[in-house]
Amino acid sequence: MHDGESSIECRRCSPREPVVLAGSAFGLSRSRSVIVSDLSAEGAKLDARDLPQPGDDLFIVVGSFDTMAKVVWRADDTYGVRFDEAASNEELAAMKREAKWMSVAGWYR
Repeated sequence: MHDGESSIECRRCSPREPVVLAGSAFGLSRSRSVIVSDLSAEGAKLDARDLPQPGDDLFIVVGSFDTMAKVVWRADDTYGVRFDEAASNEELAAMKREAKWMSVAGWYR
């Protein structure tokens, strides 16, 4: 560490990978279509409109994967969520296969 630098702990414990996945997010009062634009075992970045605010819970469905998650940040129509339980390697691999298929099918942003 150099002089003047502080020790900053990384908030992300697992690396994120860019993807393009269609999914749904369900809050207490409504559901919304979402695009998952990056993904890790512990969370994801969602592009969506009118999702709940940071601190609120969501039920997220992407293909065969579903989980409860908490909104941890928001910037305009982009949201960061943390999964209540980390996704397994098998679940991540399945979602990445879907992302690859969607890119070939023309689901570009």
